[in-house]
Amino acid sequence: MGGGLILLLHLWALPQLLSESPLRADSDTAVMLDAIRNAGGLAGATRWLVGDWLLENGFYRPISSLSLTIDYALYGEQAWGYRLTNLLLLIATAFGIAVLGAWFNRRVGLEPSEPIALGYALLFTLQTTGATAWLRLPDWLMVAGVLVGLLVGGYRQRGSLPFQSAQWGVREWLMLVLGVGALYWGVSRGLGVEYARLVSWVPSRTALLGTALSVWATYWLFSGLERGAYGRMVLGGVAYLLALGSYEQPITLVPILTGSALLLRKQFGKGVPMVVGLVLASALVYILLRVSLVTTEPTAYQRQQLRSSLQGPVLDYLTEMIPPTMQWGYWQAVGLQLEVFLFAEPWRNLLLIVFYGGVVWIFGRHWRILLPLLAWHGLTYLPMAFLHPFEHYRLLPQVAKTAFDGALVVLAVGLIGRLLVRNPEQGAGRTDSLLRSQ
Repeated sequence: MGGGLILLLHLWALPQLLSESPLRADSDTAVMLDAIRNAGGLAGATRWLVGDWLLENGFYRPISSLSLTIDYALYGEQAWGYRLTNLLLLIATAFGIAVLGAWFNRRVGLEPSEPIALGYALLFTLQTTGATAWLRLPDWLMVAGVLVGLLVGGYRQRGSLPFQSAQWGVREWLMLVLGVGALYWGVSRGLGVEYARLVSWVPSRTALLGTALSVWATYWLFSGLERGAYGRMVLGGVAYLLALGSYEQPITLVPILTGSALLLRKQFGKGVPMVVGLVLASALVYILLRVSLVTTEPTAYQRQQLRSSLQGPVLDYLTEMIPPTMQWGYWQAVGLQLEVFLFAEPWRNLLLIVFYGGVVWIFGRHWRILLPLLAWHGLTYLPMAFLHPFEHYRLLPQVAKTAFDGALVVLAVGLIGRLLVRNPEQGAGRTDSLLRSQ
């Protein structure tokens, strides 16, 4: 059932797949096609194992180059074939998120693990196929719908509204505001993401391959560690090496993968050195190949992609990780002009800051769930913040960002539901027991 939903939602990308735009309309794609043809197609594919990749702009990406060479052998210059491969990689990533998310949820105690992980995968699919751009409803409307549903459920169970109970006080109101705030930010961020051309733009292949292989590598490494399945761990190590050979960005996962394995050493001591060794060996092999086969001097393209100042990257990174940071420019411009509070915008901005307090509060209570996701998001996005943006730069970070927002919504709904639906006869300690259950 869940797999069918994932496949069904990917149909939203069909317009990208069937786009009439020719491959050579994009200059980068045209250069790659020429490079494959000049190398002799499949017959010259080994060329990409021992040097720069198709665009020859200073990157070692043999797996991406081979993938596109195979497409060239299969489809020539028929655009739909390359886009079909991109779409299949998106589907593979979504399925990987579902199985990795279920494993992760079980480890951190977020239940029911599989339905929640399926939610991550479905949300990721809506984002990456561009469906969120068309299906988006006002954030406030969706949050209000959840609240009304919980209130109706609570009324049917209790026979009264929770606010009418003598046990409802200031602390309950505060917790409700924090829960609604966390819910708002989870919904707003989750449905506020859209990707427009991951399928249609052929050079997205690098990030699509790197992300799909990284997700499955992580699942195979840690599910193998949990089961003592050394073959599965080796498969994960190979997948991680292939991810690095597709795109450089997965190198940022080294601290996440090795650190997570070391944290699990008490439960799965014997397999931990193997996981750490496989990850470090993959990274070392890639680095040695990269520095020996491709120039280490920055190319013109690499210099062009670097942003010229530090302020922009820092502000973008903070905005990505802590969304209210985006208001910095607004409050700088407004200053102490009190007359602006005659208008709605400053009040809305202040309310969003207050609501973000709910995210911080839930993060503090559930850091074991949310911190690993935040770390993956933050580490994988960090180097990309210093480059002029392309949407595929955000794909690997999006895996954890989507899971973070999904988990945040689940935790917020759980908190609000306990407040609005719980039995009024719980007696003393009503809020303390609720806090402990969170």
